[in-house]
Amino acid sequence: MIKVSCKQLTNWIQQKQPVMIKTAQVETTFLIVKLYEDARKMFAYDRYAKLTQIALDDIISIQPVRIDGSFYLENRLVKAIG
Repeated sequence: MIKVSCKQLTNWIQQKQPVMIKTAQVETTFLIVKLYEDARKMFAYDRYAKLTQIALDDIISIQPVRIDGSFYLENRLVKAIG
């Protein structure tokens, strides 16, 4: 279970803050785009611009990260943060 409030998650969404999310299956960087508090899930883009649904109950830890530079996938810009 995460120790971050839904208010903090909403702030990170508004600031377009990338976050490192750790679940039992994976630990990777995401850009959260939508939070559904009542359904206890959120939607986020991974570094390959793939939209992923993440259940809040599956999250072990979440923390903001800083990414410098850009990510490229097959010669197209996926996202640039920093």
